Amino acid sequence: MGELSEALQFTFGLINSSKKYLTAETFGFKIAASGSSLKKKQTWSLEQQTDGSSVYFKSFLGRYLGADKNGNVSCDAETPGDENAFQVEATTDGRWAIKSSKYGRYFGGSGDNLSCFEQSVSPAYLWMVHLAMHPQVNIYNIRRKCYANNTDDAVHMTKRTPWGVDTLITLVFKDKGYALVTSNNMYLASDGSLEKTCSDKTLFTIEFYAGKIAFKSKSDSKYLSPNGPKGALHGRKDTPGKDEHFTLVDSHPQITLFSKTKKKFVSGKQGLQLSANQWEAEENETFQMEMDAKSNSVYLHNDKDKYWRLNGQSISADVSENKSPETQFEIEWHGRFIRLKASNGKYVSVLPSGHLAVSDEAEDFVFRLTNRPLIVFRGENGFIGCKGEKLEGNRASYDIFHMEENEGAYALKAPSGKYWAIDGDKKVAANSAEPQYFVIELVKGSKIALKSESGGGYITSDHVGIMKADGSAINKSTLWEY
Repeated sequence: MGELSEALQFTFGLINSSKKYLTAETFGFKIAASGSSLKKKQTWSLEQQTDGSSVYFKSFLGRYLGADKNGNVSCDAETPGDENAFQVEATTDGRWAIKSSKYGRYFGGSGDNLSCFEQSVSPAYLWMVHLAMHPQVNIYNIRRKCYANNTDDAVHMTKRTPWGVDTLITLVFKDKGYALVTSNNMYLASDGSLEKTCSDKTLFTIEFYAGKIAFKSKSDSKYLSPNGPKGALHGRKDTPGKDEHFTLVDSHPQITLFSKTKKKFVSGKQGLQLSANQWEAEENETFQMEMDAKSNSVYLHNDKDKYWRLNGQSISADVSENKSPETQFEIEWHGRFIRLKASNGKYVSVLPSGHLAVSDEAEDFVFRLTNRPLIVFRGENGFIGCKGEKLEGNRASYDIFHMEENEGAYALKAPSGKYWAIDGDKKVAANSAEPQYFVIELVKGSKIALKSESGGGYITSDHVGIMKADGSAINKSTLWEY
């Protein structure tokens, strides 16, 4: 993992002054400012030139935005050239002016009338940025080389690794700004306090600086910056420098494993060899799970940045890289518990001493996802959100749900305080006063599958947003980015 996990690619929507999203059409690679919400056609990614001087805008079709000398715009280039390079100028309210690097003209307009020929910036040539990436992240400060983590009443930049639930930040897009929601469901304000509700003082615009971002308060125009020995995060400066530059980093799942045989948590507290010997789960009993992008294997590592590996017949956490086959494990999902299989095909078991070893007999581990007390779901048709008690799976905006774990299963609570529940037609709604439980399976690509314990299959959503517990297998319709 190192000091900085891999930074997330910036994906976003661009909203013009008429509140329409820049849209890439599938026919003829045409573009228009015509979208009413942020869906697939309205999603763009930003690529940085190696020297940091310019950026490229790439559509969901993999084609690059470009402008010629006459101001005509296109989006059909498969590889970027001089006419596809742009510069981003952030305005005082956080909107972007997008200027052709080659011709020095600004890009904008409305509807089908888009051009890149204006020599000065007018409101029609300014774009509001709506991030499209999954909003639950870790935030890394460039100067301090630390991650944000919250206490009950503040956010600090003190952790060298993004370990524990307190490093989870959820970005909420509201009133043309972003709120930073901490793991205890509080809003960070410009003065550094944590507030229970969202207001102007908890909203920030995001400015882009050569692959890094800065958060500018909408209430007092101060930039968030870590201050003092504990790196308390609050608005301080009127202009951003390295202290105010941050990177968004993917928040990998962190878990605990509870041995059903020993009735104790797996821990690395006693040394390099792993053992199920702790009554309580703290940092030594928490492990980060990283999915291999090309297989179904997972890598597990501890808070000391050491990976699990098969070491003879035992399991140790003592290597810094996950490049050898011995660091690969497979997970078998069995509802409220899991089984782990090592690279030699044998199962992870627990010896009478509590030490982890491999054998033909599998140990059942109760699996707990520890760093998603708050969770946002995005499926193939959009985010999950509430409309009254109805759940919809095709939303452009999202609601934040509470995850309540109970011995390996999870209840999901909506902002209304009601729980997700399954009715007789297998429809899913947030209408239960009592918790109903779901089991989860984690899949590569930061995806999760949810299955109801009260009958039915995996949770799905169709293109109109109707959610049901009727999925028969794990596929794109039953997977949710979390």
